Amino acid sequence: MCAGLVFKDYENPDLIYKVYFPVPYAKIPIITKDGIREVVYWGRRDENEFPDTKLPITGWAKIESIKKGYWKKFKPEKVYIPAIKYMEKDKNRKSHWFDVEEGNYILGLKIKWNEIVTCYVVTIPAPREFLHIHDRWVLLKKFGE
Repeated sequence: MCAGLVFKDYENPDLIYKVYFPVPYAKIPIITKDGIREVVYWGRRDENEFPDTKLPITGWAKIESIKKGYWKKFKPEKVYIPAIKYMEKDKNRKSHWFDVEEGNYILGLKIKWNEIVTCYVVTIPAPREFLHIHDRWVLLKKFGE
């Protein structure tokens, strides 16, 4: 379920960096539907991270739970994650990296709790050809979709 992301630095595109979800207080860049760039926390790992909040303890939001309305109580905002690669781990914990085609973004949900802003990666059931790696997959969209 997308355990790692690779980004180009916005100000210096020659600079590439990786972000891994298990790292406490991991931050990722996002772009709002209005084109505003921000850097926010990637989800919440456990109850010790942001202890005085009711932010979901996860880094992902299943499209099915979004459609059922689970996330509505958090007043989420759809955002775009400008990763150039993402990583899925298989059942043997082996990492598999995948390129994000230029012009595509990983879809995210931005949630604000007081001053804490987090983003959750939207996932869908994995395509058949990748079920051997993981049962969930990132949702890729063009900007504005």
